Amino acid sequence: MKRIIFASTLLACSSVYALPTQQTPWNAIVSATPQVGQYATISQALSAAPMQGTPWRILIKDGHWQERLVIDRPVTLIGESQEGTIIEADTPAGALDGSGNKLGTSRTSTVEVQASGITMENLTIRNSFDFPANKSLPDGDPRKLKDTQAVALMIADNVDEARFRRVKLEGYQDTFYSKSGSRSYFTDCIVTGHVDFIFGSGIAVFERCDIIARNRTDISSPLGYITAPSTASAAKYGLIFINSKISREAGVPAKSFALGRPWHPTTQFSDGRYADPEAIGLAAFIDCDIDEHIYGWDKMSGKDKAGEKIWFYPQDSRFYEFSNRGPGAGQGGEHYQLSAVDAAQYNLKTIFSGWQPALLK
Repeated sequence: MKRIIFASTLLACSSVYALPTQQTPWNAIVSATPQVGQYATISQALSAAPMQGTPWRILIKDGHWQERLVIDRPVTLIGESQEGTIIEADTPAGALDGSGNKLGTSRTSTVEVQASGITMENLTIRNSFDFPANKSLPDGDPRKLKDTQAVALMIADNVDEARFRRVKLEGYQDTFYSKSGSRSYFTDCIVTGHVDFIFGSGIAVFERCDIIARNRTDISSPLGYITAPSTASAAKYGLIFINSKISREAGVPAKSFALGRPWHPTTQFSDGRYADPEAIGLAAFIDCDIDEHIYGWDKMSGKDKAGEKIWFYPQDSRFYEFSNRGPGAGQGGEHYQLSAVDAAQYNLKTIFSGWQPALLK
């Protein structure tokens, strides 16, 4: 098979990370032991940043930052270290808000990006809801939640030019949510989870990233699904993985995860509430290393106009592979293989037309 060199040849970067020097000063520093002029929380630093103009550069020193952030202005957030700078919150979909209503998936994010032109580097974003502990509770225990979606990072509708480098996203179910009209670009990042843990209708490109399937012992295979795209049928791009690793935690068995399944979100229409028929999900894995836990693609259910269960099948979606390697590559069969000509359309210049994500030194 002809091999195509994709965007990594255009945007190669060093694997050694160093914080910017004093030649690029910080507009704000967040520290657990703040000195004069520094901030004690990330939220305080964000509130001080201007709503528009040149993005503020905010250094976040190492610490477990128990905060839920809404980023509504262009900023650059840089952690002191990926493993030591941790932003986290315990917010599952089944938790109740102040009015006694369930949060629902869209209100669980540890970090929600609402502004275009943001950058995040060198830190971890975690939804610390303990999925395994919740599952281990006996049925009938009032503490046991049914709605276990728990988003770490959400890119809101119509957010553009969201850039992530050396960021780790940790969760179990629904770790990363990319919403309609958004474009985000991830390089040298890590994403962990099991059920539909990279999902949504927006455009998100993961290059040189490690996508790690988490183990679970409460059910038999399938244990989870890497992606659950709900891409609008008119959209050309969706969830795209280039030169990345599709790997697993210790203990995850062979052929226990699907690369993806088609999500048709339940939507209110003029003639009723039912699964959106125009959400023809797109997920593409190009030039990736895929471990043996992958068995191919899978189906997903929804509700029709009468409220009855219906199934959506992977062969009717836009699920693609090209030039992948490893024991999990190509398990869905020839139907999902892109031609070299079609695969060549999945490059940064085309996907991010009008925006060339600059390297972050």
